[in-house]
Amino acid sequence: METWYYWADNQEFGPVTKLELYKLFKANVIAGYSFVRPHAPETQDSDTWLAYKELKIRRSDFTWDELNGANLDDSELNDEASSKDAPKQSTASETASGGQDNNHRKGIWNDLSPHPWRRYFARWVDISIYANLIFSPTMARFTPNDLNQYMQQLSIIDLVAILIVIPVLFFSSVAIINTVLTGIFGTTIGKYLLGIKVLSKDGLRLSMKQTAKRETLVYVKGFALGLPVLSLITQMYGYFDLTMDKTTSWDKSLNTTIAHRENNGLQNWVGLVVIGLYLYFSRSPYSPYIAWF
Repeated sequence: METWYYWADNQEFGPVTKLELYKLFKANVIAGYSFVRPHAPETQDSDTWLAYKELKIRRSDFTWDELNGANLDDSELNDEASSKDAPKQSTASETASGGQDNNHRKGIWNDLSPHPWRRYFARWVDISIYANLIFSPTMARFTPNDLNQYMQQLSIIDLVAILIVIPVLFFSSVAIINTVLTGIFGTTIGKYLLGIKVLSKDGLRLSMKQTAKRETLVYVKGFALGLPVLSLITQMYGYFDLTMDKTTSWDKSLNTTIAHRENNGLQNWVGLVVIGLYLYFSRSPYSPYIAWF
């Protein structure tokens, strides 16, 4: 049987099977760029390390019984026996590997895999809504020509100051609104429409303090305070973290879980409609931001 060593938390672990390696990846213990090397009991182990993603392991490589633990090993059996005497708390890692708690099994928020574009558009739908609520009443009294004439009268210093101050103030307002909504409901308007909830590692709603800390990290690390160009760069890094590490830096540091609504046909249609409406309204001459700035 093909087995592997893997590198995590500055240590080497293993050997593990290909199936165990896949489960470690799904549980966010290792990432796509994590190092692994083959284990060869009959010969000397290879010293050649390669990234996990280079193995191109797919879900289709395994049977249903293998993925869902039909055959438990001794350690799993012992864990299962000991858990009968005490209530089991589901962690994010256990949920990702199939040990979902009752709320996730019975509910529709049972998808813990990363969905970068759903999360991206959910946040920008929120931003678009807030921008229209905050800016539209003020901007409606001006025509695009009025704004162009006013901009032409500004000096370079004035223009740079506006491009810095307005985004910083606006994105700080977004962070405050999202903190309140997520702290109360566990989601925002955009997140709810695209089927996203922010939960603790135990599948519970975050406290207002935890939510405020998370939104602050998103504001700083994810949007670089809203500063032009820098914000685009930090968003790209957030995308790479989510696709390769299966979690963002802020969720990893706070140990929060992002649960998604079941990816069924209705959710897909709702998502497409919401994204379409967002892209349509982003074409407004008054919209201060569009996707990717």
